[in-house]
Amino acid sequence: MKLIKFLMPAILAVTVTGAYAQPKRAVCTECGTVTAVKVIEKDGEGGAAGMVAGGVAGALLGHQVGGGTGKTLATVAGAAGGAYAGKKIEGKMNKVKEWHVTVRYETGNTGTVVLKNDPNLRNGDHVRRENGGLNRI
Repeated sequence: MKLIKFLMPAILAVTVTGAYAQPKRAVCTECGTVTAVKVIEKDGEGGAAGMVAGGVAGALLGHQVGGGTGKTLATVAGAAGGAYAGKKIEGKMNKVKEWHVTVRYETGNTGTVVLKNDPNLRNGDHVRRENGGLNRI
């Protein structure tokens, strides 16, 4: 009887603390919570079409200036300036959107993922980073 009175509290203490112990979950280094989503609009790339059109227009305008060697220099300068301007104008016309999604990872780190298409994510969404993108979990 004395042995039972002595062992019973010890057995109960071990049983009760073991019953409430929760197993620790491993930290997912690629998992986190979305803290911000920003849409950024950037100029697209100008291509050959813009350069050619701008170069021709610039050369025609430059050809209208001066005479002799000056006319030749103005034509060349107009073509070069026109090509540069044409490329920039084409880039402005072909704007592209990027989605910058900021994630606070379970490790405590924060990172931003840049996506080319709307990820349809909002602040507070739980995500996992996979293959350069984000998937809701």
